[in-house]
Amino acid sequence: MKNFKFLNLLFVLGLFIVSCNLSDFDLAKFADPTGLNPVVYRPMTSGTYVVKDYFNVPGTGNTPVILDSIKYKLIQYPLNGTLFNTNGIDSMVVIVKTVNETPMKYRYKLIFTGSGYKDSIMVMSKILGAASMNTQGDVIEFAKDSSEYKLDSLGIVKLGSATQIDLSITLFQPDKGTVLANVLKYAPVSFNIGFRAPINLFKVKL
Repeated sequence: MKNFKFLNLLFVLGLFIVSCNLSDFDLAKFADPTGLNPVVYRPMTSGTYVVKDYFNVPGTGNTPVILDSIKYKLIQYPLNGTLFNTNGIDSMVVIVKTVNETPMKYRYKLIFTGSGYKDSIMVMSKILGAASMNTQGDVIEFAKDSSEYKLDSLGIVKLGSATQIDLSITLFQPDKGTVLANVLKYAPVSFNIGFRAPINLFKVKL
C-alpha cells in the first residue's frame, strides 16, 4: 500500500513538471531593478496652530471680522540632528498635508534654509480654500489638501544641507460668508510634512 501511494505521488509530481512551461514565468522581473523598488515614507513633522496663538483677532463674540489678510508669526522647525540618508535614492517627494478649519482662505509657504546659501534652499508655496460656513457663520466642513513637491538628485543634496524649515501662513477673507471673531479666533490650521522616496536596491551601498 505504501509503495502504491509513493508511486501515485511520483506520477502526480511528474505531471506537474511536464505541464509547467517556463514561458508562464516572467523571468525578466527577477533582473528588473524596478521590480525591487520599495517606497519609503518618512513622516517629518506635524503641528496644529490655533489662530489666537499666532494672531490677535480683533473683536469678540459674533463680531464680523473684515481683514485683507492675517499673517501668522513665523513657525520654525529646526532640523538639527536630522540625517537624510540618500543611499540608493535618485528622487524624493516632499508631501505636505494640510487641514484648514478656519473660515478664511490661506496660503502657506515652506522655506528650507541652511548654511552655505544666501537665501533659501527651496521654497514650496500654495494657496488653498477656506472651510465651509453655514448662514450663521459656523464652520461646517474643513478644507483639506495634500500636495507633493518632487525633488531631483540635486534637490535631495540641497535638502540634506537644510538646518531649518520656516513655515509661513497667511489667511485671506473668503469669497463669500461672514467670518465671526470667536469662530476665527479658535479655529486651527494643521500641517503634516513628510518625505517619500523610492529606493533602488541595486544602488544601495552596503
